[in-house]
Amino acid sequence: MNTMTESTIAVDSGAAQAAERHQLFEDAPVAYHEIDPYGVIRAVNQAECQLLGYSAEEMIGHPVWEFVAADHRQASRESITKKLSREQPVSIVTREYRRSDGSYLWLEIREKLIETAEGVVVGIRSALIDVTERRQLETEIRRQHDWMRCVFRSATKAVITANVLGHISMMNPAAETITGWREGEALGRAVEQICRVQRDSGEPVDLMSCILAAAVNSNRLRNFVVIDRSGASQPIQWTISPIMNDEDVIIGAMLVVEKR
Repeated sequence: MNTMTESTIAVDSGAAQAAERHQLFEDAPVAYHEIDPYGVIRAVNQAECQLLGYSAEEMIGHPVWEFVAADHRQASRESITKKLSREQPVSIVTREYRRSDGSYLWLEIREKLIETAEGVVVGIRSALIDVTERRQLETEIRRQHDWMRCVFRSATKAVITANVLGHISMMNPAAETITGWREGEALGRAVEQICRVQRDSGEPVDLMSCILAAAVNSNRLRNFVVIDRSGASQPIQWTISPIMNDEDVIIGAMLVVEKR
């Protein structure tokens, strides 16, 4: 009798733990679903149903990639198949999903293999995080960056930017012409190495020191010269201005050079 009682208690305890895990899955504030070895949804919580606008009945029994945007569906299917067979490791991926009302949203998917005690893969549990706003913001930032890059490259004056250590971060075509250096070759090099500005006496000008010492920025209309990559010199006038962040901390400098 004691053995039977202990066995019954163990079964009841296991059932209670399983019920508790199911309730935690169901009530989780983050969207979750589980798929079987064929990529078919076997469990989905209310957070995911609300996120995508479908009922659990509409999702369970369907391949998970059916809810992905058409442009991502094939890639999703191939990726999931490879993960279930261990040909590809699980990872954090971002995909576009189609909601029941026809709208779209971008979701970051965090996955974990579901395995038996013997290590056999029997499915994948995924958490879905809505990153639509972040994605839109990143797209807008890239658009603005591309626009500013076009403006920068279209400037007729030579423009060079450097970080606070004085290493070049950008150069426009006019700067390539006046220095003799291509931007790809100049990136990361010291600005004084690429744009060698000298006084009439031949004394080199420490451009970054002008910024870090908080020197007054004004057009240098005296007879300065720049030495290009070939060693040739030409008279110039130049300005150098600090690049500052929102806290007014200097994070770099912008050098503008033009022939006199």
